[in-house]
Amino acid sequence: MGAATRHFLIGLTIRLVLTFLLPLLLDDGLLLRGVRYTDIDYDVFTDAAEHVAQGRSPYERHTYRYTPFLAALLALPLKNHRGKSWAIVSLVFSGKYFGKILFCIADAICGYIIALLRRRRRSIHAEQQTFTAAEKRMTNLSPDFVDALWWLYNPLPINICTRGSAESLVVLLPVLATVAVSEMSPAKPQTSKRSGNIIARACIAGILHGIGIHAKLYPLIYTVSFMAFFSHQQQSMSITRVNSDHLPIGWSHLLSEQMEFFGTCFCCGPSKSTGSNTFPWRHPLRIFVLSILWVQRLFFTISSV
Repeated sequence: MGAATRHFLIGLTIRLVLTFLLPLLLDDGLLLRGVRYTDIDYDVFTDAAEHVAQGRSPYERHTYRYTPFLAALLALPLKNHRGKSWAIVSLVFSGKYFGKILFCIADAICGYIIALLRRRRRSIHAEQQTFTAAEKRMTNLSPDFVDALWWLYNPLPINICTRGSAESLVVLLPVLATVAVSEMSPAKPQTSKRSGNIIARACIAGILHGIGIHAKLYPLIYTVSFMAFFSHQQQSMSITRVNSDHLPIGWSHLLSEQMEFFGTCFCCGPSKSTGSNTFPWRHPLRIFVLSILWVQRLFFTISSV
């Protein structure tokens, strides 16, 4: 068993134990009376799931303003396990705990993915990695344990999912979309295969991203980043294909006149002091033309159509 898998199982176990223990102590008044641990929205979820299990609309439940798929998902055990006499099955698949268990699993999967991505990044950049003073003090800890501290052992996401918040599902969908975008790319450019690979990854990421936006609107802000990444991949493939011939491609070719203008203007050309290009902060018209270049580059290349 790998270290990441071990931390995943430990983190999931912590979540499940707290899911059953804390509501018992707080919601049922065994420890503190009048202090509620379960999120009030969880009651809304379970009531809407009851509506779906009865063949009714989840929106008949007052204040339910979430995706109907969430209510349908939580209604599955209510439909399939009615009348079961087994105590454990009835407890796990009851409306009181099933949603929390589902949210805990989704949250632990998020932490597991984060741990895997950090370990992969650490292995790739091991030679160039530099540590801050705070990180040097933590070098005595296992790197896999440090990776798990980011999410699997973080008390904030543990508290959120064990209280019955659906945010763990909302977080998992953009994480999966990001993995589909960035981690499925080939390590080395293979022009004959990359075109189909980019299309396949764009489809997978688009489906996951669409589901994430349907569940909650905020992942919409990642759309431009995803499109820019795929556009960059498409341009890199084109550069690989025509690099030997030194042919102009992409937006620099489509808008060559504007690029030539910016290459010769005094504010966008190389700085005399540093030798690097500067941004035309004091020239609104040229900033506007640059924004046109950016929109052209992002939305009207082959990969964005």
